[in-house]
Amino acid sequence: MIRHRFGRAARSAGALTVLVASLVAVVGAGLSAGAGAALRTAQQHAADEAADRRMDLVREAVAAETTRYVDTLRVVAAAAGAADALTHAGFTRTVRPLEQMRLAGATSIAFMVPATDEQIPRVQELWRGRGVPDLVLDTADTRHEHEHEHIFSVFSHSLDGVTTPAIGIDLTRAPAPAQALVEARRSGQVTVSDPYRLIRDAHLPVRQRQLSFVLTAPVYGPAPAAGTPRPFRGWMLMGLRGQDFVGATLHRLTRDAADVRLRAHHSDGTDVTVATLRAAAGRRPLHRTGQVRVAQRQWILDLDVVGARPPGAGGVLPAAVAGSGIALSALLAVSILTLTGGRARARVAEATAELSAAEESARRRATLLSAVLDSVGEGVGVVDEHGAFLLHNPAAKTLLGIEPDSDRISSWQSHYGIFTPDGAAPFPTGRLPLVRALAGEHVEQVPMMIRNAARPDGVIISVSARPLDLAAGQPGAVAVFHDVTARARADARLAEAAVALQDELARHEADQADLRAARDELAAQKAYLTQLLDAINVSVITCDTDGALVHANRIARAALPYDGKPLTIGEATLQLRMTYPDGTPIPVEEAPMARALRGERVDDLEAVVTGPDGVERVIMLHARPLRHPDGHITGGVVSSFTITALREREAELTAFAGVVAHDLKRPLSAVRGFTDLVHENLSDQAGQEENVRHLDRALAATKRMSRLIDDLLAYATARDATLTPVTVGLNKLVREVVDEHLTAAAADPSMSASQVYIGPLPAVCADLPLIRQLLDNLIGNAIKYTPPGRAAHVDITAAPTGDGRIRVEIADRGIGIPPGEHQAIFTGFHRVATAYSGTGLGLAICKRVVERHGGTITATDNPGGGARFAFTLPAGVPGRPKHSGGPGDAQAK
Repeated sequence: MIRHRFGRAARSAGALTVLVASLVAVVGAGLSAGAGAALRTAQQHAADEAADRRMDLVREAVAAETTRYVDTLRVVAAAAGAADALTHAGFTRTVRPLEQMRLAGATSIAFMVPATDEQIPRVQELWRGRGVPDLVLDTADTRHEHEHEHIFSVFSHSLDGVTTPAIGIDLTRAPAPAQALVEARRSGQVTVSDPYRLIRDAHLPVRQRQLSFVLTAPVYGPAPAAGTPRPFRGWMLMGLRGQDFVGATLHRLTRDAADVRLRAHHSDGTDVTVATLRAAAGRRPLHRTGQVRVAQRQWILDLDVVGARPPGAGGVLPAAVAGSGIALSALLAVSILTLTGGRARARVAEATAELSAAEESARRRATLLSAVLDSVGEGVGVVDEHGAFLLHNPAAKTLLGIEPDSDRISSWQSHYGIFTPDGAAPFPTGRLPLVRALAGEHVEQVPMMIRNAARPDGVIISVSARPLDLAAGQPGAVAVFHDVTARARADARLAEAAVALQDELARHEADQADLRAARDELAAQKAYLTQLLDAINVSVITCDTDGALVHANRIARAALPYDGKPLTIGEATLQLRMTYPDGTPIPVEEAPMARALRGERVDDLEAVVTGPDGVERVIMLHARPLRHPDGHITGGVVSSFTITALREREAELTAFAGVVAHDLKRPLSAVRGFTDLVHENLSDQAGQEENVRHLDRALAATKRMSRLIDDLLAYATARDATLTPVTVGLNKLVREVVDEHLTAAAADPSMSASQVYIGPLPAVCADLPLIRQLLDNLIGNAIKYTPPGRAAHVDITAAPTGDGRIRVEIADRGIGIPPGEHQAIFTGFHRVATAYSGTGLGLAICKRVVERHGGTITATDNPGGGARFAFTLPAGVPGRPKHSGGPGDAQAK
């Protein structure tokens, strides 16, 4: 019995000893492996970050360079479209600045035009006449989807000094460029083609062959009218060699530290390698892939980093740390088994003593292991298969700041305050490293933020987790985490500094490129504008703030007393003997350029000048100040054109109208008088009804003729009569005119009763007879041009404009003005309502009257139907003689 009891006790002691030794070995091995893994993961994480930064730099460099090419081609296409008739010389001037832009890989640039089979002879003749006399549009062996469509190169210019310009080629023979041209025309944007191999590269050695691609931009001419689409003229096409482009762009960035491969996603769904950049020999453990935009497509960029290992990475330190810990755990377990195993089998007393000694030894070794874990700077945490924490070393407690008293996995996030690295959102429980390790996953270097009451500012930690080996007898997981806040912030600052440095270098290079491009563009624009100004038949002169002539176009140079020596606008004004139309000399200080330099705008100033040939000419001048973006005046510009012939024709027409009016007035009055007499005699006689109707028609005809003569006289008078401005009370004058028209309308049984509203009307300073004629025409039209059977509704209002003028509006609900006729109705003899009688001179007279008073007149649609006429007149001047606008005054002239 006693032996049995001793045997059972010995077996129990032995089992306990094995359990303690196993637990020590498993825990020690787990902690040691976790520490080694954490150190290895930190080293790998640093290498990954370095590879990511290099990938970002390479991708940004390729994107910036491709954007520069796309923008360059877009600007060239816009410049070509701005030309009225693009010629070979103009094309060469436009593209020649590209030679100085160092466009790596660019071979040539060409201007392409479309043509159908029927159009080929005409298109060929057109471009021969524009500077390519030997042009032959070759369509031999063309294969394309639409056999009647061709795309020909008519201008071409080499950019690399090697490529021979080719013209007359039908590009539909090459599917890739042809598809890009079609897409550019469809989208209206710069497009890139699929990469393809040039025929001339076939004879080169394999290593020297490279794929090429084209960038193409549509060319649109100026819109023929506002609101109309711009006409399509053709394409600008730039050819590029992929390997040369990538090599020049990325060699300085990679510096033999990485392999770079640029791939294009082909239209058929395959990926084609455009170019590669191979670094020196060495390991390439890290690979990165990203996308970069090239025109309308996303190309793929592959990066393989050579020897991607940060300082200290890849050494034996992680393995040494893990191995030392495991060896120490194993030694401790073996010692426990060795010291307790033999004596337990001898006798119970000795077993008990040995067990006590082994327990003491295990306690010392456990204390040693605990001291080792306590001395480790990284936090260590161990959980069982249910998520209950078995171990948290002091470093873990310090990092977390919260005691590990939460055994429910679902409460870990809220208990410890676990957030995403940026602190913006709670970290998903299912993605926590320990949760993933419990599922059997090995997790490396997961960043997260711990923010709780003990860590209010938040601390960033990096966590690695592994599942525990089931052979150790304890399922669960172990996590190793360490504080990376300082490193994360330092990396962030370093990354910001690197980005800032890179941005500064890029800005510096971009600024230099922009300056060169701006210089070349300004030179091209200057040459273009000079040609444009010399081509128009309008004189254009610019000067600086001192009045010194800066530029004069061809017409201006011919009209000025200009011999190439410095000339001021004052000298030019005196030498041209500039006068007003009445012969009064225009003072130098009132010359259009002098007024523009004072900030004034000059419009429609008519003057008479005497040119170097001694011939007097009538010109119309416009002047504007030139201003800096900050608003101060930097000079002035004056434009003018000759209206001598126009004024001569107008004078002849006016004289003719006056002669005709005066010569016809008297005989017409006699005809009307005799016709009235005969009409009166026959009206009382029976059987003369037919003759009376004929006489009525004759009287109506003489009345229309008399009205036409009166309008002709008024039209001539409105331009040439001497003005006598007086203060005119519009209120009374308007009411008199309205009463006259209402009385006349009431006598016509076919017209309904008219409704006229007259608002408060101020006084104006104007010539009374002319203003009465103006109001009579506009009010009469408002009442007259009303649909049959409908009463006329007219509103007459006025208000000051704030610049010393009065704006008068006359709105009606009549037949309105047809679209597009709002300006044409003010020209002489223009009528838009053929169902109503009239001479077509009424509104032309109104325009002359208003313009003689320095005002403007406009016609617009009246909301709700009808027309609205508005004109401006000078406001009444206090102290000037007043006229109320009585009937007698209307006949004063």
